[in-house]
Amino acid sequence: MIPRTRNIVVVFVVVILVVAGIGAYFLLKKSSTSTCGPSERNYICVDQAEIPDSLDPAVTFSTPGWAAVQQVYQGLVNYNGSSVTNFSGVLAQNWTTFENPATNFTSYTFTLRANVAFSNGDPYNAYVQWFSLYRSLLLAQGPQFILSQNFYSTNFQPGNPLTYYSNITNVTAANTTLVNDLNTWDFASPTTSEAAMMGSPNQSFQVLSPDMMRLNLGYGYLASNYTYLLASISAPNSYAVDPTWVEANGGVQNNTVNDYMQSHTMGTGPFVLNGYNGIGGGGYTLTPNPKYWGAAAASAEPWNVNVQVANTSVEVVFQDAIDITTNDLTSGAVQEASFAYVGPSTIQQLEGHSNVQVQPLPTIYGATSGSWWIFLNQTHAPFNNLSVREAISHAINYQQIITNAFGGYASQWVGPVPPSYPYNNNVTAKLAYEQYDLKLAYQEMADSPCANGACRSIVNNYMFLNTGTDWAEATQFLQQDLAAINITIDPIGLSLAELYEEQGKDTNGNCVSNSSANGGPFYIGQEFYTSDYISPDDWTQNDALSTGSANNCMAGYANTTVDTDTYAAASDANASDLTGYYTNMTTLMYNNYSEIWLVVPTSFAVYSSNLHGFVQNPMASAEPFAIGFNTQWLS
Repeated sequence: MIPRTRNIVVVFVVVILVVAGIGAYFLLKKSSTSTCGPSERNYICVDQAEIPDSLDPAVTFSTPGWAAVQQVYQGLVNYNGSSVTNFSGVLAQNWTTFENPATNFTSYTFTLRANVAFSNGDPYNAYVQWFSLYRSLLLAQGPQFILSQNFYSTNFQPGNPLTYYSNITNVTAANTTLVNDLNTWDFASPTTSEAAMMGSPNQSFQVLSPDMMRLNLGYGYLASNYTYLLASISAPNSYAVDPTWVEANGGVQNNTVNDYMQSHTMGTGPFVLNGYNGIGGGGYTLTPNPKYWGAAAASAEPWNVNVQVANTSVEVVFQDAIDITTNDLTSGAVQEASFAYVGPSTIQQLEGHSNVQVQPLPTIYGATSGSWWIFLNQTHAPFNNLSVREAISHAINYQQIITNAFGGYASQWVGPVPPSYPYNNNVTAKLAYEQYDLKLAYQEMADSPCANGACRSIVNNYMFLNTGTDWAEATQFLQQDLAAINITIDPIGLSLAELYEEQGKDTNGNCVSNSSANGGPFYIGQEFYTSDYISPDDWTQNDALSTGSANNCMAGYANTTVDTDTYAAASDANASDLTGYYTNMTTLMYNNYSEIWLVVPTSFAVYSSNLHGFVQNPMASAEPFAIGFNTQWLS
């Protein structure tokens, strides 16, 4: 998954971000129509480095996209405050689980809140949620995998339901019918026949009554139970959209985005989004939703930050010039900022100002935003030799990079699960694998085809993220370290957008990283992942799985045991089993040395001292580490 993500992905207040999100880069200037300034108290003002990829919750797959839609749209559940393991109801009042004898997998039954409506007054109910979830699957956009792990389209046939592994002809026919249904049914008041079809058992999403919804696991590609289901449906592609509004503005098409919804919104959330201008210097405004349904729920559940009523408008300006953003923060022109990447040099500029708060955050915040490694493509010389790959892993002075390039604001890790995540093996693995050992590196090179400097003349293009002095310095140290073992790299700095491009394939199915695009080919380079939601399998399905987006075209690591363990772990709730799976994956991958685990940069909270009420959460994917603006206010 792409980070947004992800994360990937996820009260915003914090300004920081160690890379998370996909988005194009522009040289931005403050909007001339901005209401923001040092004396402004009616708006929370935000400089944001990246522009949303989409405002459609079923489509957006980037940090700035998730940041926007999470203010306007809502799902059944979301993270409970700053927790990443506990969840509170949003559109759902409560939920229960049971082992469904019809499927032999777990089913989740959600009781929905009463009197919920969209900002235009249209009602929300279980039929609307059914529409929204199946629409998200039908659009088949980037974040679809989050749902399709466990769910799939429907043919309304209880005796022969569709699954991810159904015959493609049957799937195509069923999808054609489903698209027509989504575009023609009245989901506010369906007919008896329509309600019966939505209530049909043996389908992924089942309506039990207008205020009760059941999600049945087992139909997706995991074909199993899933430990992190609540985390996965906290992602925007499970959020509710208004069927009447969608149908009036382009409707639903299979495998196709709705152009109108790319830049317009209509949700149940505490804000209304206005004035969207998706270009450099543009932005959008969030104003409190005057028809917001959540006042009673907020009063009854004051601890539930997800349902609180918004009290302050927010202006977001697309501004990626770090010097301008830094000045805006220190001058008080903005209260928050979202950097594409912020390193020690920027932090040092911001520290010491009386009107700016700067604080390093726990490791999990940095791990969620981006944990980094060096990939070695094992199908290309000299990296197709195990001894060469192992020599590289032992030649890198990790602590020097952390101390000198990152000012100490980073930590070493051993993947594929990052530190602070469930079932990571970082402490054990780092004890077992003492990585920096130049003597051992020399020995490994002597046992390789590169012995006696035979590979010194091979110049290997090395791609790295060029967004600050820290990564450039880290690359310089790496260049020196590898030169000591006669491996020559030519560092080529890429933007985040270009780095993402390198992960993909061209129209002919060939890996972009093997081409001359962006200065390639790149058979060695910097790679990272950022979470869609906090679960260990969200990482292993991308950086360990042979088909993973952060692995397939980069290291090209492929191990059938790791593939098997990845899927087995995703569906196993037994702690002992999970420890075994992830420990085994760590050992197998480390001993292959095609992914050289590097550092997790520290994330920081940076915000105005007059900003209050933010709730930090590492899955925010917003400004970044907060899920909504609704609880924030200015003094």
